[in-house]
Amino acid sequence: MRARRGGFTLIEVIVVTVIAASLATVLIVRLGGTRDRSFNLLRDRVGDLLLTYAMRAEFADTPIGIGLEPDRRRLLLVRRVEIDGRPAWIADRAVTPIVLPDWVELQNLDFWADGERVDPTYRPLTALPGQTRPRIEVGLRAETDSTWREVHFTLPPQALRPLMQDDHLPETYAVEREPIDLDASGHWQEDW
Repeated sequence: MRARRGGFTLIEVIVVTVIAASLATVLIVRLGGTRDRSFNLLRDRVGDLLLTYAMRAEFADTPIGIGLEPDRRRLLLVRRVEIDGRPAWIADRAVTPIVLPDWVELQNLDFWADGERVDPTYRPLTALPGQTRPRIEVGLRAETDSTWREVHFTLPPQALRPLMQDDHLPETYAVEREPIDLDASGHWQEDW
């Protein structure tokens, strides 16, 4: 029997090269598009925050709001409490704040209440218990891996779920509800 020399055969080198190329391809595909996926996650989290805000504003016994902390790059749900006899807005500990990625510019995050542009940095977008909630709109733009992405949320006063318009999705995912006067419509005795 012949003694084997040191080194690799051509077949072994080809197999290792194919495996390394396959792993590199998987890694590139996996790492590529991370901003697109991150933007989709951010979009979903903003929608969830608006949904939580609507639910809390509808059923809470204290004022609820949406605040922005630009120094910490956080969008959060806040509630008003009394601290030493003075009203103050604090983060709602039951709702995780949204930390904005570094590549999302704060000037590309827009807020409107009843059609007027507002800055929730100093005064949160609020809803007082027992009063009609304002129509809230949130716009978010960012440059992702593939292109500029833009999403716009609208939370009507009566809705519990925001309408979303994403420039990469064909439809909105919620229908705006209209208030109905049951007495005027003749439905006051019906079960609902």
